[in-house]
Amino acid sequence: MRSSMKRKLKVGLVGLIQLNYRGNKQEVYNKSVEGLRKLSQELDFEFYWRKDFVVTKNDAIQALKEMEDQEIDFLLVQSTSFSSGYLIQILAQTKAYLGLWAVPEITTLGPLPLNSFCNMNLNMSIIDRFLPYLGKDAKWFYGFAEDELFKRRFEVTIRALRAIVNVKGSNYALVGGRAPGFDNLFYDPRLLMSKFGVSVDEIEFGDLKKLFFEQSVGKVREIEREIREKYFIADEFAEGFIEKMARLVCAVRELAQKGNYDGLAISCWPRFRSELGMVPCGAYAFLSDEGNTTVCEGDIVSLLSMKILEYISDYPAILMDLSSFDMSDNSIFLWHCGIGSKYYSKGQPILERHFNPGPYVDGKGWLEMAPVASMKFSEMQATIARIGNNLSEYFVMTGEFINDESKPDYFGSRGWLGKLKYFGQEISALDLMNTLLVRKVEHHFPVVKGIWDNEFIEAMNWLELSPVKKVPYKDYYQNYKLI
Repeated sequence: MRSSMKRKLKVGLVGLIQLNYRGNKQEVYNKSVEGLRKLSQELDFEFYWRKDFVVTKNDAIQALKEMEDQEIDFLLVQSTSFSSGYLIQILAQTKAYLGLWAVPEITTLGPLPLNSFCNMNLNMSIIDRFLPYLGKDAKWFYGFAEDELFKRRFEVTIRALRAIVNVKGSNYALVGGRAPGFDNLFYDPRLLMSKFGVSVDEIEFGDLKKLFFEQSVGKVREIEREIREKYFIADEFAEGFIEKMARLVCAVRELAQKGNYDGLAISCWPRFRSELGMVPCGAYAFLSDEGNTTVCEGDIVSLLSMKILEYISDYPAILMDLSSFDMSDNSIFLWHCGIGSKYYSKGQPILERHFNPGPYVDGKGWLEMAPVASMKFSEMQATIARIGNNLSEYFVMTGEFINDESKPDYFGSRGWLGKLKYFGQEISALDLMNTLLVRKVEHHFPVVKGIWDNEFIEAMNWLELSPVKKVPYKDYYQNYKLI
């Protein structure tokens, strides 16, 4: 399986103490360092720790500089024992995301050895009540590094922050603009840069078309061989489009390499049909499976959402429409023309003709086109998450793809998702549909294998995006502005 990670998250640790607390503070800190070193191998992050305790204001100033010099992404401030509230006032000025960590008491009788939790409580409160001008917040952690509460809570943070730091500095390509009429997919590139650190190069369709025709026969033939190894080709009609699919793969690869793009959003119709005599769905599927995440219809914000899911899960994401729902078993039908992926398909994806003919040509009628990559989803748990195109809100849901031959089925990439949960809470299919429609959620749904709602929510919390709240179904008109 491919990895889309650009760099590892870097975690730093400092320990705060007050000298007159009697617990073995060095033993506690050493144990914590060793525990984080093990977790750094399990969760694949870089780890740096300050060797000396922070006791005085001057220590805190030096520790802050040390962590800034190391370009730490996430700073863990451990209350190894109780400590002065002045220390967090300095350390909270870090550029990094911030976590506060308390450990359990190490004896059960006599003088309180550490008073660690109380110090974390003090420091959390100081950050908000006394330092509001910093605009800083922190996540709390409790326990030793091997404790289940700490490990699970910490892993959620590592995956969430890993996604944020990998997204920041990304550059995407928007080729050919949005698909005509899909104007709910517009976005403000200034907000995309200011909130997420993402830039977009807008490229004319003609530039990609030029690359398409410039590809060498040798390169195209090599990709054709790969295509035949990876896909089942449905018939001679689909076979007739394999050369064009391979040529498009080569062209997009070259475009991505030249621009050093982290993802591409390409307007897939109508110009591929009218000017190149093909549909690009199969090529997009091929490119995404190999690591060049490519989304259809010029949907930049879906691309952003997919990349966040990929960085969280370290697994390829896929983009779907929501085409139907079934109240009898609370399931929803996810479908798209044909971007079937080997990472999701029940069996080998199939290259076949597009279900929808076009364009219409006088004397010839409606022209059929290919290739799409068709598939049925394997049975698996999955997460669906999307940032709104206003770049201020998001939703996340989870479920399980089911195999029920009695349910309706259609050509393309598709599957029924059941056991629905919205922000971790069970939800009926009707309430889900009502929420998406009343809240005006965009019609594209990024999907990734596994349950990652906690991680996505945490990433959105750090980025200060608001959740799209559930709107239970009612028979009357519901005005979302008044809810």
